[in-house]
Amino acid sequence: METQQPNETEGLPPFIKTWRQMYAITVGTLLVLMVLFYVLMKYFE
Repeated sequence: METQQPNETEGLPPFIKTWRQMYAITVGTLLVLMVLFYVLMKYFE
């Protein structure tokens, strides 16, 4: 009996090649948003 290996790119958007790239984009987006919200908070203080 052959066991099926899950496809490593299953569930990724077509423009992202690896899960590492997906996590990097996610963390980078969160950091950019945190900095943006901090700057807006200081600007409107």
